[in-house]
Amino acid sequence: MSKLKVVSMVVALVLVAVLITGFITQPKDFTVYNGQAQTSIFRVGPGKDANGGQIYSISTVMADATFDKEGRIISVHYDVLEVLSPNDAEHEGVPVFSGWPGQAGYLTAPGSTNELAAEEVSQWRTKLERGDEAYGMNISEQYAVYEELFKGKTVAEVEQWFARNTSDKNGRPLKAESTDPGDQAKYAQLTDAEKEALADVTSGASVSLKDSHGDFIGALKKAYDNRIEVKVPAK
Repeated sequence: MSKLKVVSMVVALVLVAVLITGFITQPKDFTVYNGQAQTSIFRVGPGKDANGGQIYSISTVMADATFDKEGRIISVHYDVLEVLSPNDAEHEGVPVFSGWPGQAGYLTAPGSTNELAAEEVSQWRTKLERGDEAYGMNISEQYAVYEELFKGKTVAEVEQWFARNTSDKNGRPLKAESTDPGDQAKYAQLTDAEKEALADVTSGASVSLKDSHGDFIGALKKAYDNRIEVKVPAK
């Protein structure tokens, strides 16, 4: 066989190999599942006004979550809209609702009108929209801790983690220094590894995941139930 023919065959084989490799490594579209949901909770609080009148609030937790085909969380994003009764004067800039037009105002609040109701609703902002400084705590950082913690878990695994690692009293992550007997007993049941992992969580987040302030676990579960298939094109 001539050298020319050998070279030609080698070149041909190389071209075939390149084509096969290119076909195998060619990026392909992939599928994820996205779901959005919200949960709303009525609360007697926070506290009372200067005249002793009860303040009421409604907290709506919103969850936007993306899952893989096995149901594991790729990402989750939380936000909360908290609306208070009009007699709250302590929390400046918090969303309030004075009532439906034509009805008497709650306690000392004036009766609502179409214009007043529309103005109040137009000024509603979520906790993240209001920002940490306006809200009075690092709420965005605390949400981010939970969002990172839940990555890679299924909803069932998140529920299991919540049941084992948070207080039955207020839904907050357990802490070693807790003085509540129930929390102490529950914390004692954790392994050393679980306690260490939990300390990483509580160093950055302490807000409740499920109590009268909002239901983050329920919102995540509903987001999973609402998930739809999303095709992500390869670049």
